[in-house]
Amino acid sequence: MKQVRITAPYTFQVEDAPIPEISGDQALVKINALGICGSDFQIYHGKHQFMTFPVILGHEAAVTVEKVGKDVTGFAPGDTAVVEPQVFCGECVPCTQGRFNVCEKLKVLGVHLDGFSCEYAAVEARYLHKTPKTMNDALAALTEPFAVGVAAARRSPRLSGALAAVVGAGTIGNFTAQAAKALGAKKTLIADINQAKLDYALQCGVDEAVNVRNRSLKDAILEHFGSGRADIIIDCAANPFTFKSILEAARPNSDIVITGNFKEPVTFNLPIIQRQEIALLGHMMYVREDFQTAIKLLSQGGINTEKTVTKTFDFADYQEAYRYGDANPDSIMKLMIRF
Repeated sequence: MKQVRITAPYTFQVEDAPIPEISGDQALVKINALGICGSDFQIYHGKHQFMTFPVILGHEAAVTVEKVGKDVTGFAPGDTAVVEPQVFCGECVPCTQGRFNVCEKLKVLGVHLDGFSCEYAAVEARYLHKTPKTMNDALAALTEPFAVGVAAARRSPRLSGALAAVVGAGTIGNFTAQAAKALGAKKTLIADINQAKLDYALQCGVDEAVNVRNRSLKDAILEHFGSGRADIIIDCAANPFTFKSILEAARPNSDIVITGNFKEPVTFNLPIIQRQEIALLGHMMYVREDFQTAIKLLSQGGINTEKTVTKTFDFADYQEAYRYGDANPDSIMKLMIRF
């Protein structure tokens, strides 16, 4: 089979490799489609803080089961599935509490361990989620990023009936706003400086989309949500300046959820958090239930993904996909690899 490994920033190596053998608890899967994530681009640029070269990228995989190990139940050859790419220990305190996403020994396939930029892979069956046959490969490959949005929206206990603002209208921000609405938020607002992505968010059913290039986030929230402002603000932008604007916009007794992947430390006015009883909630990826909810919502057709995939590349043109992403950073939502 063919596989692509990144060996240094901007440097891919195409390799011939044997089709993997599987152990008793694994399944051999054929990769059908693979989404390219913002974190993949961070690795490509050499700016990801938590990985080392070389590695096989890719963690948004839609697959078909080719073969199962002797101990695997619930899957059979021909099943379609998506991969939950978190490798966890199952023994640390967070794992025993069901928070596998913050396992003390967490490894992510495609970041810390080899991922799915390959034609076949061996995967522990516990990391597979079966998908309906009605889900096409590209839609199924969106499950992983949509699960991030589901988990981000669920991170606040205030979600039901909430006024929820999302900052950042990229793929994760768009999915987070859609998930918040689908999971019970009363009204949603999304903010960004990219008007095309804001326009798309409105097409996806987000209630309000606000360009904050020339106005403050606080004023935008006041205009659309009223004096009660937002119950929840979800940061999908991961920008130090933007975070300060979120803190300024936050209402006393409200939640701020941090889901964006910050590349650097942020200095902010900590006493505001204390004196206004603002809950600052970290959020990391998802748990199994979020994946299952993501599959359900996507397969039922209630989530708009019509323009989420900006461009699709054949696996043979893998390197070109990253070059295209670098050349068009403001106009893409999601790039996809098909096999």
